Amino acid sequence: MAPKVHPADHAAARIIAAAERFEIALFRGQGVYAKAEAASLDEARTAAARLEAEAGNGKRAMIYALTAEGRSALVTPATLEAMETNPVQTYSKKFNACRAAERAGIPAERIAVTKTADGYVWRDTGPKAAATESAPAPSARAKPAPALRSEAPRRQRTDYDRLEAEAHKGLLPAPPDFSAATHARFRGKLAKLVDLAAAGDIAGLRAFEINPVSSSPRAMARYRDLCVIALEVRAEAAA
Repeated sequence: MAPKVHPADHAAARIIAAAERFEIALFRGQGVYAKAEAASLDEARTAAARLEAEAGNGKRAMIYALTAEGRSALVTPATLEAMETNPVQTYSKKFNACRAAERAGIPAERIAVTKTADGYVWRDTGPKAAATESAPAPSARAKPAPALRSEAPRRQRTDYDRLEAEAHKGLLPAPPDFSAATHARFRGKLAKLVDLAAAGDIAGLRAFEINPVSSSPRAMARYRDLCVIALEVRAEAAA
């Protein structure tokens, strides 16, 4: 009897099945990354193995599945095992995929259907996804934005390099600072991420969907992925 799929792994599996491309990154140390891209999961796994062999530092390459809508999921051993033992159902027609989603109780406005190499797959976009993760509308504060963007990448990149190195040692990162007014509408989602990290809920973190369309969601996505890395390192050490 096949093992029951955890809802978090099932949600991630649907994103992976619908992904149009994959990004692979391996931290080599001192702010240096080895990166690659792939069009399929098999190609991504091959590329990840190649990067790990070339680096030879014991670090594990991270594989991110990216859909056309901008949703992402971190590919993990648990997700791969779930996909192999409980493959995502595919359908020969888009209509059939929509009907299957409706039978699963998903409201029509939340159903997204994507065509893959094996057929059509459906995905629940989640309640309030568009409202909570849509790009902010232009405002009178648009003028100073270029100056902020020109400085932020260097500062955030340096911090992220350090934090990822610490995550590979099992250290949880500090949550991003959302005290500024521009982050106000994302504080609730960040609080949920912090709670999941504090509870050591790896599956819950992997299933937490974030559409990185602006700086706030991107910061949350980085925090979520670092927490997953740190908690998986702790779990491996405790095994």
